[in-house]
Amino acid sequence: MELAVGDSTRLEIIFSTKSYQGLQSKRPSIETNEGPQSKFVQIKSNIYINPDSTYPVTLKPYKWDISQYGEKERTKLTYEITNVSDQDLDLALVDTPAGMFKVNLPKKIKAGQTEKGTVEVLGEYVSKEFEKSVTVEFGDAAKTRFTIPVKRTIRIPGAAASTGTTTPSGH
Repeated sequence: MELAVGDSTRLEIIFSTKSYQGLQSKRPSIETNEGPQSKFVQIKSNIYINPDSTYPVTLKPYKWDISQYGEKERTKLTYEITNVSDQDLDLALVDTPAGMFKVNLPKKIKAGQTEKGTVEVLGEYVSKEFEKSVTVEFGDAAKTRFTIPVKRTIRIPGAAASTGTTTPSGH
């Protein structure tokens, strides 16, 4: 892809955390033909193996799986978010794949309280399989952020799979 001077674009960087735990720091490089040949982005994370012990909130489920198994279309998931801290928290969605999801996120959760929210697959993505994520920031002093995996698998009995989508046979 070519960009004009002063133009910008979004880049997707995927850091698979499957074999990591605890504090991690990664520096993926971005190749350009301007200035120094490689540019770097720093990713810092604290990977929890047991997500029930996260702070300042816990999520149930901690992975958002909006998979569809069967004919009935499933595009929405309800989740619970519990504030396990001793202070009220403001919540903000800071990153989500453009146009893929509608995330209904509580704006505030009082200390010790639980709120519900939803995530819904939108438009053309209803017929696609994917593994993406959304990132939420909490209004605590550390500005804690959680990145939540969002997955969609489609399995319809008697359907043929093709490039990440399935369509009922005979239609």
